[in-house]
Amino acid sequence: MSNRTADEPAMLPTLSRSLFLAATALLAGAVAGLWDLSAAELEGTLLILGLSGFGLGLVAPRGAPLLALAVAAGVLGAHLASPVPPGAQLSPLESGLISAAVAALPAGIGAGLGALFSGSARRLVVR
Repeated sequence: MSNRTADEPAMLPTLSRSLFLAATALLAGAVAGLWDLSAAELEGTLLILGLSGFGLGLVAPRGAPLLALAVAAGVLGAHLASPVPPGAQLSPLESGLISAAVAALPAGIGAGLGALFSGSARRLVVR
């Protein structure tokens, strides 16, 4: 026999959805961080950060700020997991923190625009 309440089954899909979105945000941040470490230009990294933030904000407008921070945490994770380049003046933690702080801006802007567009699209569909 189980000790479940009537509300518990309804919480499980919400929890799994939240965990899936957080894992997706971390993965998108890690991809952007690895791209940042290997590419010479910054445009690709900014595109990955902005589009991932936009998509996450579109899907979960209420969680957009936290998901943007999760994207930035993924960038930090990519910097911590990558090998130190020869001749680096900063430690992986220092360079990762700087990159994550910078990555939070385009991810946050993208997430905010995604949340704004999500609200606008819902109003159009409802009418």
